[in-house]
Parts: sequence; C-alpha cells; structure tokens
Amino acid sequence: MRKILLGFLVLSTGLLFAINADDIVKKVDANQTFTTYKGSGKVIIEGKYGKRISEYEVYAKGSDNTMIEFLSGEEEGQKIFKTPDDLYIKYPYAEEIQRLSRKKTLGAVSYDEMSGEKNTLDNYTARLLEDTNVNGHEVYQIELIAKTSKVSNYKQVLYVDKGNFSVWKVNYYSKSGKLTKDMLVNSMEELGGKFMATNSIITDRLKKHNSTENVVTSMEIDIPLDDSLFSLDELAW
Repeated sequence: MRKILLGFLVLSTGLLFAINADDIVKKVDANQTFTTYKGSGKVIIEGKYGKRISEYEVYAKGSDNTMIEFLSGEEEGQKIFKTPDDLYIKYPYAEEIQRLSRKKTLGAVSYDEMSGEKNTLDNYTARLLEDTNVNGHEVYQIELIAKTSKVSNYKQVLYVDKGNFSVWKVNYYSKSGKLTKDMLVNSMEELGGKFMATNSIITDRLKKHNSTENVVTSMEIDIPLDDSLFSLDELAW
C-alpha cells in the first residue's frame, strides 16, 4: 500500500510540474527579447540568378519594436519598422512610408521573420508534439497554428532546445499541410544569459536554389537607445 501511495505521489508531482506548449513558447520569446538590442550582419541570398549579399543593422527595444536598416546591396537605404501590429518600409528614394505585408520576402525569408517574433502566442495557438533530436540537441517539438491571416506562415513546427529554449530548426507549412520552407541554425552564441543564432539558413522548398543565409557579425544588449528611434518619423529620414 505504501509503494502504491508513493508511486501515485511521484506521478502526481511529475504531472504538476510538466511543462506545456504555451510555457515553452513564452520561454522561446523571452530568450529572444532584450531590454535593448543592437546588431549587425549580412544576408546571403541565393536565387536562380546566383548569389548576392546585403548588409544590415538592426535595433530592438523590448518585445514591441524592431528597426532594420540595409547598408548595402540591392536593398541599400531601405528601412523596415516592425510594431506589434504592423510592418512598414521606407524606400530610399520614395517620399511616403508604405505598410508592408508580413508575407513579403527577401529571398527565402520574410521581413516578418527577419525582424523576429516576440509575442508568438498573440498570433498562434501552440501544441506540444513528441520530443526529438536535432543535430545532437534534445528538443521539444512545438506546433504553431496561426490565429490570424496577417502572419507570414499558417503553420510552423519549432524544434526548441530543452536546456536553454533556443530554436535549432523551424519547418514552415501552408494551410494544406505542404512544407514550404525550413530554417536550420548552424551556430549560436550566449548573450546576457540567452542564446542567439549567429548563423542560420532558410531554404525555400518550393523553388530550386532559393535560400537566405543570415550571418550575425555583432550583437550588443542593454545599451541606451532613444525611443524616437522606433517611430514612423525616424523611418522617414
């Protein structure tokens, strides 16, 4: 009788502290969110006409605002501003700021993905799938189904590191269930106790030779960034 009771207590305790899908997604978002962030890098875009490179700088504050400015390549001078609800673009020779579809792509990556997802559960319903392994890393599998059509992907499957809640891989699917592209992280660095991808590649599975590699060359956190940087007025300059 004592053994049965002890087994029941152990089982009950395990269930009580079992992590669920929403908990994991919140930890993923927290791992990618800083009070302030400044980074630079380059995207290497491969398409049917060969490869090209665009360098960029990115600024972020909390979970709400991200500003990306392209410094070279075909996108030189473009600025992308992401708020919780909208995505805006300012072309260097255009007078007006344009609202941008979150499905707009740069090679195989959407601008929405490039600027980062920080409030995932606002836009997706999460479900925990079977645990698995990615390149030697024990991971949770999390299925995300879109709640709204404004996001760039209807369905995602995240492969989340069980230890630090970084994301090693993402599969993206259409509403019909077809794999449209995938993202694989090749390297990470620890930054302020969090783990950030420094090299990743997104491959379009619907086109031949279509991929976008993102290489992060510098990262700074918790530095002074003026609120005015994250505004439509700043985008206009």
